Amino acid sequence: MNAARHAGFWLALLFLNAVLTVRFPERSPWASQLALSLDLVALLTVFALCGVWQKKLPRGLRWLLSLAFLLCRAQRIADGVERGAYLRDFNWSLDLPLLPEFVRLFYATLTHSTFVLALGLTAVTLGGLGWAIERSLAALEAGVASLGRVRILSAVIGGLAVLSVAVPCEAVFAPSLLGRARHELSFARALPEYRRAQRARIAAVGQLVRAGSKPLWRLHRQNVYLFVIESYGQSVLEQPELRARVEPEYRRFEAGLAQNGFRVASALLDSPTYGGRSWLAQATLLTGVPVHDQVEYELLRSAQPETLAQRFEAAGYRTVLAQPGTVRPSTEPDLLHFEQNYFARDFGYRGPRFGWATMPDQFVLDAVRRREASATARASFFCYALVSSHVPWSDLPPIIDDWSNLGDGSAYLDLPARRYSTNWLSLAGARVAYADAIVYDLEVLRRYIGEFVQDDSLLIILGDHQPHSDVSERNPSRAVPVHVLSRNRAFVDPFRARGYTPGMLADQVRPHRGLQSLMLDLLADFSSPPSGDAE
Repeated sequence: MNAARHAGFWLALLFLNAVLTVRFPERSPWASQLALSLDLVALLTVFALCGVWQKKLPRGLRWLLSLAFLLCRAQRIADGVERGAYLRDFNWSLDLPLLPEFVRLFYATLTHSTFVLALGLTAVTLGGLGWAIERSLAALEAGVASLGRVRILSAVIGGLAVLSVAVPCEAVFAPSLLGRARHELSFARALPEYRRAQRARIAAVGQLVRAGSKPLWRLHRQNVYLFVIESYGQSVLEQPELRARVEPEYRRFEAGLAQNGFRVASALLDSPTYGGRSWLAQATLLTGVPVHDQVEYELLRSAQPETLAQRFEAAGYRTVLAQPGTVRPSTEPDLLHFEQNYFARDFGYRGPRFGWATMPDQFVLDAVRRREASATARASFFCYALVSSHVPWSDLPPIIDDWSNLGDGSAYLDLPARRYSTNWLSLAGARVAYADAIVYDLEVLRRYIGEFVQDDSLLIILGDHQPHSDVSERNPSRAVPVHVLSRNRAFVDPFRARGYTPGMLADQVRPHRGLQSLMLDLLADFSSPPSGDAE
């Protein structure tokens, strides 16, 4: 019995230390997982003192400690997810309100039975983990009452303290999570100032927009297209494996459209987000206000600044937004203010899903084209949020050569999709799938533009953010490619004057301007009347 209790004590010690220190799902050196938690050292000291005084913690207090351990484990998991996707720590003030979105994301990509099973397993795991923590704390408290174990623990901790002088301290002792808690509390206290700073940015951009509020004279009432490609980041230029797959399509894109009289210029702009949360990039792009997190986004929506769509509408344009990734109606105030919105339910799509994407981007482009062909005689500003390149890149639709066969999308039911062995929990091998998805979108756009854009329209193609860090190889750059093209040289030259380089390959020299600059540049360069024209 004594041997069993002795083994139970050391197993409990190892288990509780793992709860506090193991960084899964963050990928980190295995040696860092062996560090001893300073928080656990402090708890062992408390238990030892209780043993000396012949006191025991009340059972209720032990359950509160169990809850604290469970929260620490949740913190580690949340940090691992955030660092893996977005290269930053989880912030309770900024990120906790997004938890329902995280659940809905999985609901949209898993079968109903798998989703229910996952919820059940999560609940059972949390309950089991809480029980195991409470039992381990009880075993630790009882075990520290032994003077012999206290001596052994003291010797171990003292030896580690001496070792930490010779090697980096973090390799021996895991930092206390109390410091992290203080940081979270400090940030929460600073939120009022944080909000004031964002309101000041919104007001400053509003002044700039109002200063250039003249109609977009220099566009001469030509259509303007804005194509936002999901997860299209600078990594396609910097990583040899990705570039080798994407660059041939760049050459085909540039050569094919040059034959149709198009000029192309490209640049890199820094997105406010990384690895996901596309709505922050889209809000930045269409309001000119940098939006880095949900707090700033909600302040923007509350302020209702004048948007790019409203500027085009004031210039006499019909404004059209296509967001096939929006699958449910929102009860929140509209932020972007397009005259016509096409969400998932509005496309009449009758085909299969492809991974996260509700429908193929080729279908989205064609459906909007067909519906808008007879909608109005006015010039139009189109904004497309394309979704076929959305993580996890597990399914890629085929390209249908004859656009007239797209119909309601049921044709995809009889066509084979490209399948990749990648999923939300296994993205380390997703580089080929990701590159193929970007190539798919570029090829679809090349075909669409060559076949259906026969005038001097201005077209802008860009990414919203870098892909997941497993694909970007943790490249810290937030840059996304931007391509501007038109048959009208006068539409491309203003971008060239701002440093855009000819062709599809953007100059990668840093630093890059922010994504918000695109809207302000567009308004500044095309709002003033041409020389000799009356206002």
